[in-house]
Amino acid sequence: MPAWRGSMKDAVIANTVTVVTKRSAVQLKMPDTALMAGWRKSASWSPITPVKVPDGLDSAAASSITCAGVTTYKAVKLSKIRPGQWIAIYGLGGLGNLALQYAKNVFNAKVIAIDVNDEQLKLATEMGADLAINSRTEDAARIVQEKAGGAHAAVVTAVAKAAFNSAVDAVRAGGRVVAVGLPPESMSLDIPRLVLDGIEVVGSLVGTRQDLTEAFQFAAEGKVVPKVALRPLADINTIFTEMEEAKSVAVW
Repeated sequence: MPAWRGSMKDAVIANTVTVVTKRSAVQLKMPDTALMAGWRKSASWSPITPVKVPDGLDSAAASSITCAGVTTYKAVKLSKIRPGQWIAIYGLGGLGNLALQYAKNVFNAKVIAIDVNDEQLKLATEMGADLAINSRTEDAARIVQEKAGGAHAAVVTAVAKAAFNSAVDAVRAGGRVVAVGLPPESMSLDIPRLVLDGIEVVGSLVGTRQDLTEAFQFAAEGKVVPKVALRPLADINTIFTEMEEAKSVAVW
């Protein structure tokens, strides 16, 4: 989603890079105002489309909020989480670490960080996660049920089928699972449990201009701090490799 600072006459467009290695069964229809500007330093846009970057938020951080930030902010908002309630975040990479911050620092929820990478779980704990679980070595859903009585909501940014299945098992009766990641497989659902326990599974894709405005403001206030690494374009192949190997937490 485009953003600008200063006057519209001298608007600076901050954008992020979205990487798609293969086309999946999920096909996105782009609006006629879309401009794929991932590799551009600047771009022209209709004056009614961009959202202004608030003062105090630098361009590098703002570029992260225009994609990962607004996506996770909208997902946490859609989870209907309330202060003091438990929310499980599956996947603590570029999106998940922001989802954690929005859930913890904006919605005042208790956060359970779930990932297969100990380094990302360590970072999640440093960011304020109340509970961290390595789902590669532990049964995350069982632990969430035992420690928290089940999560009130779960946001899944991971791209593995197992994470989605675990999220459904981790929430309590009346819980809501918000799907953000796009794994190639289909998830398995225990239909009787969904019906009898009133569990909801919903999808969330990016957000509105109002969502971006709000996401920007929370970042400008310091409640959400994107972990951004500035890298030269010459490193692009290395960056792709790091993302494929799940070694990158930052959003470029």
